[in-house]
Amino acid sequence: MTGWTGTCNTCEPMAKSDNLNTRYLNRDEYDLWDRFVDRSAEGTIFHKSYWLSTFATWQHLQLRIAGCFKGDELAGGMAFTFKRKYGMIKVMQVPLKTPFFGPVLSDTETKYLSRTENHRHSVICSLIDFVMSEIGMFTAVLTPPFEDIRPFIWNGFSPGIHYTYIKEISNDTDLLDCYDSSVRRQIKKGEQQDYTFHTDNTKDFIFKARELEQRSFERQKLNLDYASGNDFFSFISDLAEKGNAQTYTIKQGDTAVASQIVIFDLPKKMAYYWLAGAEKQYLSTGLNQLLLHLVLKDIQEKGFRGFDFVGAGTESIARYKSTFNFPLVSMHSVTRTRGVTRLLLQIKEMIR
Repeated sequence: MTGWTGTCNTCEPMAKSDNLNTRYLNRDEYDLWDRFVDRSAEGTIFHKSYWLSTFATWQHLQLRIAGCFKGDELAGGMAFTFKRKYGMIKVMQVPLKTPFFGPVLSDTETKYLSRTENHRHSVICSLIDFVMSEIGMFTAVLTPPFEDIRPFIWNGFSPGIHYTYIKEISNDTDLLDCYDSSVRRQIKKGEQQDYTFHTDNTKDFIFKARELEQRSFERQKLNLDYASGNDFFSFISDLAEKGNAQTYTIKQGDTAVASQIVIFDLPKKMAYYWLAGAEKQYLSTGLNQLLLHLVLKDIQEKGFRGFDFVGAGTESIARYKSTFNFPLVSMHSVTRTRGVTRLLLQIKEMIR
């Protein structure tokens, strides 16, 4: 069932189901969404408005946030970016460097599992019906805690599976003992080098980290230039001031051998291996493995409870990450294209 809401100057469609009202949030409600993301077990920093709005600007996308309300309280929602394909079709597009993209839900406080399940299914269905009333292609990459994707499957979505490595960390975790013996040998080799370790978020270090990442992309024949230099620095610098990012660099003399930018989700105490790059000629020195070990030690000292390697789908990258011996974790994705949109896309492909 559809209706209209008068909460903004232009009318927005509203879907209603099982006492749930779904509508797009106004800009002045984005803080409400971000606080909801912090409270949800499935929410991450990558679901927040300031993350997606920044990447939407860089990648020429538009941002909307659909909120599903039960009374005056948010029961779930989805912040998503989209573009018009071929000038007419609205399709969701996951921004580059955004590992998670999809609905975020709350659970009902009840001891009855069936009630929690029914509540979550109702919220998902309300979001699907509402968003797909105007979006021709729906895409979601769900966080590991989001296990039940049956409402998507029952509504004609195609499921997919993705992988990452996640390690729970505590104060008494012996990090060196976690790694494969080959990594421990490389770390020992790196420790014998003349090096300096830097935790510095100044412009030079942030620019160098992105430069090394771009070189790594080039070696893999990937074109992933997702942000302009000054905008990128401002964004990472702002995140760092809020405690949400840290640039780590290992140098030999004046040469930055390897760099990483780790994203911190403070409410969840999770750290994300978000950006990494290294000089090719130093890859056999052990300094790259030593840098990651020093990063993990710093994360441990900061009190973070977990580290997410952010992806293990590419074989060469997965093989490297697997040597740190962290548990492999799976997560779901779902996609669906409306019939008319699918037809238009097929026609456009035929006449290209």
